[in-house]
Amino acid sequence: MKKALAKVAFVLSMTVMAVPGAQAGTTQQTVGCGLGTMIFENSTGLLYSFLAMTTNAFTFDTVSMTLGIGNCPAGASIRGKIASFIDFNKQQLAVEVAQGQGERLAALVEMFGVKESDRTAAISALKANQVAIFSQSSTAAIQDEMDKTLKVYVS
Repeated sequence: MKKALAKVAFVLSMTVMAVPGAQAGTTQQTVGCGLGTMIFENSTGLLYSFLAMTTNAFTFDTVSMTLGIGNCPAGASIRGKIASFIDFNKQQLAVEVAQGQGERLAALVEMFGVKESDRTAAISALKANQVAIFSQSSTAAIQDEMDKTLKVYVS
């Protein structure tokens, strides 16, 4: 059991270290919300983000994130999910946005809340703004550019 937990901790730490931009911003910006974010509030850096994330995972903060309680600003749970999705799929998303199609791109547009009838137009808008979106260095900046592009299509 201890070996299994050690392996999980190692994999999680490697995953967090592999996420570009995980070092930037406060734990609220990089992890989202929940008990871990409350404990490590206003802390910055990879270590604090990792500690906040693991605290959230081990205290079952999915419920508080979903319900918007536990240090969750309005819309934080959705914004955090989108940020995580962008972080883990950044390279593939860049390719799919350039192509104007793909499973990750379709999922992302849906996560942003674009109506089904507007998704083709929204994807075209993302494709047209691909350079502006993916020239950003941080996930938050990429997400902000996507927000600007998609705001017309979000209900």
